[in-house]
Amino acid sequence: MESIIISLAIIFFGIMIAPEISKRTKMPLIVIEIILGAFFGASLLNVVSEDPIIDFFKSFGLIYLMFLAGLDVDFSKIEDRLKKTIKISLFSILIPFITGILISPYIGIHPLFAGTVFSTTSIGIILPFSKEVGKKEEFSETLISSVVLVDILSIFLLAFTITFIQGALTLSFLYSAILLTILFLIPYGIKKRDVRNKIESWLCDETHFEQGVRLSFALIISLVALSGELGFHSIMGAFIAGLIISELTPQERSILERKLESFGYGFFIPLFFILVGARMNIPLLLSSMESIEILLIVVISGIISKVAGVSFISNFSGFNIKESLSMGLLHATRLSLIIAAVEIGYEIKLINDELFSIFVILAIISVIICPSLVKRLLLISER
Repeated sequence: MESIIISLAIIFFGIMIAPEISKRTKMPLIVIEIILGAFFGASLLNVVSEDPIIDFFKSFGLIYLMFLAGLDVDFSKIEDRLKKTIKISLFSILIPFITGILISPYIGIHPLFAGTVFSTTSIGIILPFSKEVGKKEEFSETLISSVVLVDILSIFLLAFTITFIQGALTLSFLYSAILLTILFLIPYGIKKRDVRNKIESWLCDETHFEQGVRLSFALIISLVALSGELGFHSIMGAFIAGLIISELTPQERSILERKLESFGYGFFIPLFFILVGARMNIPLLLSSMESIEILLIVVISGIISKVAGVSFISNFSGFNIKESLSMGLLHATRLSLIIAAVEIGYEIKLINDELFSIFVILAIISVIICPSLVKRLLLISER
């Protein structure tokens, strides 16, 4: 217990100083939190202990991050820009997926799995970053809605790929996919029924103290458990919970959202990013020349394929060159889904220790480089 308390004290020290370091260095807050985690973790000081309680905080941080991502989604805005969103999302998946298949023989991995890992992006990184830098409404909303769609499609693609490779593509998988799709339709159904007004009135009743917060956490846990039972990653359930709460409380959204975000951005989310950094072991990952060669292939092709595909279609869709390049770089930013994918791949022996480490480095490099470049591009474009 003493080691856990010390680890948490170090982590909270990092959470406290990270915003100030970010302001002074002009680097994205997410990047600072990951770097601090690497400094405290296995790469250097190794003062953050491995413990089930620490692992729980990390896992719940990821879940809560996806919940807030769903909470921030406005379906009406996605519908307004549906054509752009679909085009950008398809290019964000298709070009990297083909690239992953093409390089798979050189890195020794199943083509479908390589393509799936390359196609992922990360709303968990992009959402807080977009809040940090700010941007005109059309760019921000198209970015978030397209990344959300890519994340959703990538999760389905990952589930299909794993099931296909294992030779277990049966009717049960189809039933699970249909049920999960129905869950995504719940927010749409809420908008067309009186249930929203009834629940909103109940939440605003003074006799129900913080009932909106209680309902939110109950929904998170329930849908996370359900998505796990259906064979999908827990972040899918958390995201759907955010969508539902967003539609249930439209008038009270600003108040409830402020309460829910205070839990997330003040505690769970920075803790998650610091623990991700703490788990890195950079000396081990760069221990051989062969690993470095494969790493270069994976990092260069993984980032360029996303940037090229998304930038091209974004420019074609009406965004200027700097905005299009920024859109591509942010789609190339990966963390949560790619790590979830490679952990699944490692568990079922699709990849070995070396490839696991290489894909983790791809995620970390993309998080460090891509948002930093975007921040510079957006600052230049505003001058």
